[in-house]
Amino acid sequence: MSPTYKKSFITTAILAALSSVSTVTADELQDDASIERISVAGKRISFANNGASETMIEKEAPISSVLDVIDELPGININQGDAFGGDDWSTSITMRGFAINGNEQQIGMTIDGLPNGGSNYGGGSKANRYISIENLSTVNVSQGTADISSASLDALGGTLNFISKNPEIERETTIAYTAGDFQAKRFFVRHETGEIFDDTYAYVSYADTSTKRWSGSGSNGGTNGQHFEAKIVSDWDKLSITGRISYDDVHEDNYASVTLEQFKQDPDWDRLTWNWTGKPYIDQNFAEGWSTLRENTFAYLKFEYDVNDSLSLNVTPYYHKNKGRGDWIPPYLVVADKNKRAILDSNGNIQRYGFADKDGKPLAPATGCTASYTFPGNSGPALPPGCYPKDAVPVMSFRHTHYKKDRMGLTANTQWQLDNHDLLAGLWYEDTKRDESRDWHKVIDAQVYHHFDHDPYWIQYSNTFNITTLKWYLQDTMTYGDFTINAGINQYLVDLDKVNNFTGNTEAKIESDSDVLFSAGVVYKLTDEIELFGSYSQNFAAIKDTVLERDASALEDIQPETADNIDLGVRYFGDKLNLSATAYSIKFENRITFLPPNADTGEIDYIIGTNGSFINVGGVDSKGLELSVNYDINENFKLYGSYTYNDAEYTQSVPDPKIAIVKGKRVYDSVKNMWVLAANYYVDDLVIGLSNKYTGPRQAYQAKTDDYIITDLRVGYKLGFEGMGIKSMNLNFVVNNLFDKDYLSTGQGTGKKYFIGAPKTAALTLDFKF
Repeated sequence: MSPTYKKSFITTAILAALSSVSTVTADELQDDASIERISVAGKRISFANNGASETMIEKEAPISSVLDVIDELPGININQGDAFGGDDWSTSITMRGFAINGNEQQIGMTIDGLPNGGSNYGGGSKANRYISIENLSTVNVSQGTADISSASLDALGGTLNFISKNPEIERETTIAYTAGDFQAKRFFVRHETGEIFDDTYAYVSYADTSTKRWSGSGSNGGTNGQHFEAKIVSDWDKLSITGRISYDDVHEDNYASVTLEQFKQDPDWDRLTWNWTGKPYIDQNFAEGWSTLRENTFAYLKFEYDVNDSLSLNVTPYYHKNKGRGDWIPPYLVVADKNKRAILDSNGNIQRYGFADKDGKPLAPATGCTASYTFPGNSGPALPPGCYPKDAVPVMSFRHTHYKKDRMGLTANTQWQLDNHDLLAGLWYEDTKRDESRDWHKVIDAQVYHHFDHDPYWIQYSNTFNITTLKWYLQDTMTYGDFTINAGINQYLVDLDKVNNFTGNTEAKIESDSDVLFSAGVVYKLTDEIELFGSYSQNFAAIKDTVLERDASALEDIQPETADNIDLGVRYFGDKLNLSATAYSIKFENRITFLPPNADTGEIDYIIGTNGSFINVGGVDSKGLELSVNYDINENFKLYGSYTYNDAEYTQSVPDPKIAIVKGKRVYDSVKNMWVLAANYYVDDLVIGLSNKYTGPRQAYQAKTDDYIITDLRVGYKLGFEGMGIKSMNLNFVVNNLFDKDYLSTGQGTGKKYFIGAPKTAALTLDFKF
């Protein structure tokens, strides 16, 4: 007996608790044809939206990041420094002039409609931490406007909702092995239980992945990770229960960003090194010392209850635990006392030294020496002639920034269909505790390797951030003949505080509440194939707890970020041709910008700590056009294309030369023109896919990056072997950047440095189904 997978209506709201829901029903998500149609024309709602098709998912190598799946959709640009997406530090997403990168979180991200807890590097978790490509059903992308029930504090520029697969009806086991360039290896296994008991189905999966960094050779760092997922769906008459848990544990060695000049000098080297030299001013760039360690556990239990044919309820409690570390290896030691506090000199500066005598005592440069060690820096003279004794011992630190986050929340919704009205009401509640601390460890012998003393000699800071979030929303969707009209209101109530763990005192506290936000839209069914739509929404992003990190931020003056979004578009649903076109205009206000404390030398300030400040500076005006089309020439040959035009400009200059944001200047890292053209050919058990993506020039600090076209190839073949319990055997060969194009992939939001895009990368996957 097959499961009924009850409808989870558009995300409604509830009376007594708090929840979020996908705007596509679970039945639709299990239907391949529905997924294909959504990928081009979008759902029949009043704002722009697209979804990843089955083809888009299958064209990616399983070892890749799940973020890669949506890179062909209009309006979106996914950039990752690693060939397989295995480096969160160098990952960014841009959409309509909004960004997720090392400095900004302006796009919402959810997993099965539940909040991911932020997408930033320091304590955030993007979708690749929660779900693997093999277990992905689709990704619903709301460009510009999020669904009113979306549970995110970052959805200024829309939301990305990653939907996990439901269990299969039949019992089955899949074993897959992937091998690829840069010593890439991935082992994956998933077991579908079939029907455990009446209308109850589940699966469990496990993946083990390892790769090397593509830039450099030899001992060069890489990614090692383990990932586990399990999901169960049970249908009890009017009640449906879904439970899911994921666990991800990864160690990523990072990539470094480069200037445009450095890229022109050598487009294959990110300036990190792969051989330990024993010279700290060189070894501070040793790739294995630039690391991200993260462990994420996320679980939810969703209860869906149909009271009657017109009223439904949904309640989903969830829990997320995140912990990890970020590493760097500064080329010096800080002078600290027995209480592990830094000692200041007479000018109030932190004392530090780069060389010691054989007993470990700090050495100062010889009298009259004009060239001494440069701090901070990636390239300073370490041992100028005559400055230090010949037997001076170089010293360095291993700097750890520790991240920990615990989130508990609940989403709940109700939907009541009354005559021609579809009424929604709902709440989302979340309580978050985030710890961040930084400690410095002595490298035991810098001449040998970066093995470090696990007892820190200096604890730079230790803070706890508490965030309480409550969102409520109401919406009425009305149908009058060929017109469908919706109008809704919602509001965010967010409280944040910062506790200094050294003193136990609450040092900062702020409310980041929104006004009551309004949204409205209309869909007009012109014919059976053509519909027109339009919408207006007020979007909101709460002040991040990272603002409270900075001691100099004037919290009483900082306002949450807001964006007003207008969409106007048309969709066509045909037998062979599906297309959509959307024109949009967005006004983004109260943009929060970080001002670093010192002159920008282009080098790393390892001791920056909690210095610097955040301010509101103007915003961004963004307008553009998004097109997408699917055309099935016949059952063997299918075409897909998309085009994006986005004109995003700053509306106010930042009064700081270190930032150089200028009114009227293009938004850093945003792309004005993008297009995608993809073709897939199916014959018998063979599929061949070829896709091309053009990315236009992007605004950099004093110039522009070059445009580029990246071509990806996929060849899949179902082998005819059956027997010995094997149901099927498949080969999947993927080559990314087929023509080995040199290009800059993503920036850090300042326009000064960019990560280098990965070269040609191939991966071959063999899977068996039993």
